[in-house]
Amino acid sequence: MSVVNPLVRAEALEARAYQLRIAEEAIKRNTLVVLPTALGKTVIAALVAAHFLYNYRDLKVLVMAPTRPLVLQHRDTFLRLLKLRPDDVQVLTGKYDPEYRLQAWQGKSRIYFATPQVVNNDHSLGMSLKDFSLLIFDECHRARKNYAYTRVAQAYISEAPYPMILGLTASPGADREKIEEISKALYIEHIEARTEEDEDVSPYVNPVAVEWKLVRLPESHRAVERTIRRMLDDRLQRLSAMGVIRKNPKYIFRSDLLEAGEALRVRLEQTPSPEERGPLFAALVLQSSALTLYHALELLESQGPQTLKLFLERIKSSGKAGHRAIVSELVFNGVYRVLESSDLEDHPKVEALEKLVLEQLSSNPSSRIIVFTQYRDTSAYLAARLSKLGVTVVRFVGQADRGQDLGLTQDQQSLLLDRFRSGDIKVLVATSIGEEGLDIPSVDLVVFYEPVPSEIRYIQRKGRTGRRSFGRVVILATEGTLDVNYLVASRRMAERMKKMVKELNSELHPIIRLGPAPEKKPIPADWIARAELPPSSPETAATTFEAELESVEKERRAKFNRELRETARRVLNSVLTAGKNGLPFEELCTELEEEGRNPVAIRSAVERLRAEGQLMKKEGRLFPAGVEAEIPGARRHVFEVLRVQLGEAILRVDDSFNAILLSADYNGPRELLRRGNRFSAISEIYENDKARHVRIYAVEELSD
Repeated sequence: MSVVNPLVRAEALEARAYQLRIAEEAIKRNTLVVLPTALGKTVIAALVAAHFLYNYRDLKVLVMAPTRPLVLQHRDTFLRLLKLRPDDVQVLTGKYDPEYRLQAWQGKSRIYFATPQVVNNDHSLGMSLKDFSLLIFDECHRARKNYAYTRVAQAYISEAPYPMILGLTASPGADREKIEEISKALYIEHIEARTEEDEDVSPYVNPVAVEWKLVRLPESHRAVERTIRRMLDDRLQRLSAMGVIRKNPKYIFRSDLLEAGEALRVRLEQTPSPEERGPLFAALVLQSSALTLYHALELLESQGPQTLKLFLERIKSSGKAGHRAIVSELVFNGVYRVLESSDLEDHPKVEALEKLVLEQLSSNPSSRIIVFTQYRDTSAYLAARLSKLGVTVVRFVGQADRGQDLGLTQDQQSLLLDRFRSGDIKVLVATSIGEEGLDIPSVDLVVFYEPVPSEIRYIQRKGRTGRRSFGRVVILATEGTLDVNYLVASRRMAERMKKMVKELNSELHPIIRLGPAPEKKPIPADWIARAELPPSSPETAATTFEAELESVEKERRAKFNRELRETARRVLNSVLTAGKNGLPFEELCTELEEEGRNPVAIRSAVERLRAEGQLMKKEGRLFPAGVEAEIPGARRHVFEVLRVQLGEAILRVDDSFNAILLSADYNGPRELLRRGNRFSAISEIYENDKARHVRIYAVEELSD
């Protein structure tokens, strides 16, 4: 048994022993692969996919990633490593309409690349996973609670006779319960975990120097800090006195407040009496305001006055009771006035960051630098400051808009990453969107503007550098603040995660599958030969292949639209012929399927016609829209088409007089407006320029 088969491009594969070993295990059973960032999880995925694609030519493979840029990145890697033809590959993301995607799932493609949200949505609309030999879940640490990954895995296990799953992550978490939850959600039977210290991995790891750079909070910030701290302590003491949190107020942390909030909400749901609910509401307002102040304090200490100011401006316009009380106190204590003035200097992290960036670009002008920060407000400020230094810098944020701060579309994200890779952009100031999975080689310096209290995010941020050569990570932290606590915690949790993953392996068991393993049907040699790249430079070959992919996708879309239009015409003609009696929907589907029409196209055509108001569905039957149309001033008329000309048609009305039908007065099927056709419709006759005109609202039925 070997994962390196004729489908793998040997010339493109750098043979790493640990990747081959992991892939060999992953083709045997559902496997969770835990591997540090930049050590080739996608290569392992491609090798495993190659095994299933090559040996089971009648089955498909699905590769999922959380975002469209990641989906496209995986597609490109698979095309580089495997001998695939443009017809074999299908990318499906939210960019495409559901009706197109549903038909695409039934197409002849062998390997699909999609976001889990799209897969879950399409499955709920009728897409089946029974014909997939392998599902790959990238960034699978997300497979928790109600995330789309968990629902897709459940559907796959229940539908496919012999499901095989591959999960990929740099870190599943440091909490044993989280790791177990992920393993359960993805039906994992085996874990393949490696660290940078493992014997078969270490030869391929470039050293990454991690530095902590501590700064002191300026005295100009201390007065604001003391005010916010005093307000927070007051609320913590009251919560402790009320018995909501049974701890010394000095040792109440954010996690305690979050747990208290959950407990209070549960008690509210279980308490019907208004008298008893009143104190609970008051405690919940107190807990919420304490969390707000906790966050404000953290913003001042770790981000700076600019980010704090923007946050406090937002809560000023909030209608929450807890926020109103906080704003009142902050105004009384002069905090808003101080933030509006020029009395507060920049956070010292800003100067430290500027110095790091300038030194790196001075020593190596071709350097790429990523600056990570948790907050979009901070990312905007840092990008502006670095830009003033003459550095080519951009923000890399998510798609969602935040008020006036517009997000980036997935196409914009992809374009920025291309510019960063090429060196057109030297510095990327990224929020968490840049932490996960993006292939950004040759990053020389990664700066954490703040430590993160998460081993997953710590590992992912750190993994952005050291991919091709020596890497450097600098973590900025403010002395005597939560920054330092987070810094220590993330490193400690990362070490604990490695230990727990290895321990859990012995507790996993095989799952029960619906049927036997599929019979092997390898791909013929001549099929693979047709997928060989043409003899040219890699750059030319890649450009040619990309053009072929675009051409294939364009033709798929055009073919789908043609089929949808033709099917819609056929559906409407059948429904209009049935007239007032209507037509059973399932009977129509059966009839059209017997004609060779795609079931997805039939249902999509019906939904489109319903949306356009040309037919309606009632109690499982389809009727022309005119059957129940009640429009003031309109009545039913029978029409015969006498003549059709540019922009209008001449109709005989009720066999008694002629009328003009302008294109603006008709939204029905254009196929009806052919000479000799007769039909009835809900319509209105009106005079215009001493000529009779007709306005047709809804066609009722075809007439003999």
